Amino acid sequence: MMQTLLESKTMQAALEYLKEDDARTLKEHLELVAIPAPSNHEELRAKDMLRRFTELGLEDVHMDEVGNVLGTVKGKLGSPVVMLAGHLDTVFPASVDLTPKIIDGIVHAPGITDDTRALAELLTIVRAIKETGITPIGDLVFCANVGEEGLGDLRGVKHIFGKKNNIDAFISIDNPKIGAVVNKGIGSYRYRFNFIARGGHSFSDFGQPSAIHALGIAIAKIAQFKVPQFPKTTYNVGVVEGGTSVNTIAAKASFLLDIRSDSQEELKRFSSLAIEAAQEAVEEENRLRPHEDKAKVIVEQIGDRPSGTQPDDCLIVNIASAAIMAMGLKAEVRPSSSTDANVPISLGIPAITVGCGGRSGGSHTEQEWFDPKDAYKGPQKNLLMVMAMVGMDGVQEAMMPKFKS
Repeated sequence: MMQTLLESKTMQAALEYLKEDDARTLKEHLELVAIPAPSNHEELRAKDMLRRFTELGLEDVHMDEVGNVLGTVKGKLGSPVVMLAGHLDTVFPASVDLTPKIIDGIVHAPGITDDTRALAELLTIVRAIKETGITPIGDLVFCANVGEEGLGDLRGVKHIFGKKNNIDAFISIDNPKIGAVVNKGIGSYRYRFNFIARGGHSFSDFGQPSAIHALGIAIAKIAQFKVPQFPKTTYNVGVVEGGTSVNTIAAKASFLLDIRSDSQEELKRFSSLAIEAAQEAVEEENRLRPHEDKAKVIVEQIGDRPSGTQPDDCLIVNIASAAIMAMGLKAEVRPSSSTDANVPISLGIPAITVGCGGRSGGSHTEQEWFDPKDAYKGPQKNLLMVMAMVGMDGVQEAMMPKFKS
């Protein structure tokens, strides 16, 4: 079936269009990466994508309540409904210089691939559909979503799937390897542990409990946790803050804890262990420095990314792999990761994360780079993939069925 779709005149014209549109796609790519879009502050880039979606003639173009930008290519029958997404946000604060620099054909800019490349691919795919007259059978929804990175906590996709919708399959373009297919989501819980004490002068108030001392005891306890090899589970204290001066007993201190696992049960278990360790740490500090003003800890959950899994041979993976191989590329079902696809996967909705075109490196660093050579092969593969799922009028029926909740 994939070969029939691939060899159709309309699809061949669309694939050729994507190749010819490569320079324009790169131009848009460079324009987009220069627009600041830190997690939870994606407004400027979102407005730019809203304008571009509107100019391309997508239907139902709008920005939703949390800042996701959506537009639809309506199909002949309107079913199934497949969403193709790329996230707007990057890990970089607005203060970072995002100006792209091209050196020996390589583009250097923070966020140039993750996930700005996906946004550029959405735009060229829409153009290819419009310019070559492709008529889908089902609806194809294009989405530039907020909040994938860090403390964005998948808020954009959580919002989409947290309310009633008719989405039958979800694809996120968010992997640097063109042939990648990710069908499992690593779950994560993130916490801020706030330690509070009265504090005071290091000499005259000596004996008062210290928020930093309690924090240190807690981290030492957490660092000794043993994790299972399977399901893979990890933890990390990534940020520590607190104190006023070298001669001040700390009144406030905090740390951020990230716990990840393929298993929701392990997330809950290690969360309980960490909270218990923090409570024990406060009790130890209060015993060491008995005083009527006790140290205490307040635990705040700041992140909750659901885990989920699908078989390696499930339908959506098979369709994606077939499209990749039909384009002469190597399909590779990758290990689980944490992406926007976590949310629909956790709900049982068919969902994957796939790769973009080009080569890249240095993700999540200011040294991130992108090699645009043959980058058009990414949108070519992704167009073939989504059209196989929604079907093409007069060529092939939809391969993706309606999702039954």
